[in-house]
Amino acid sequence: MKIAVEIIGYLAITAGFFAATKKEIARFRVWHLISSAIYVIYGFFLESGPLIISSVAFCIIHVYHLRKMRKGGNNRPHMV
Repeated sequence: MKIAVEIIGYLAITAGFFAATKKEIARFRVWHLISSAIYVIYGFFLESGPLIISSVAFCIIHVYHLRKMRKGGNNRPHMV
């Protein structure tokens, strides 16, 4: 069981690193959402409240922005 939990952690890390390689913000958000969702599962196995809470927060943020992009058709980051 321990090895399976570690594999889940490594999958989350890999998805996070892959997200960081994306230049388009929508693709970054999708891959970081995947990474965060895997971290939620990993956090449950570790019984780590802070990991679960932060990962769920990232999931909510990414879903919100992806839905906003989809409605507006905007795939580019806004420059301030």
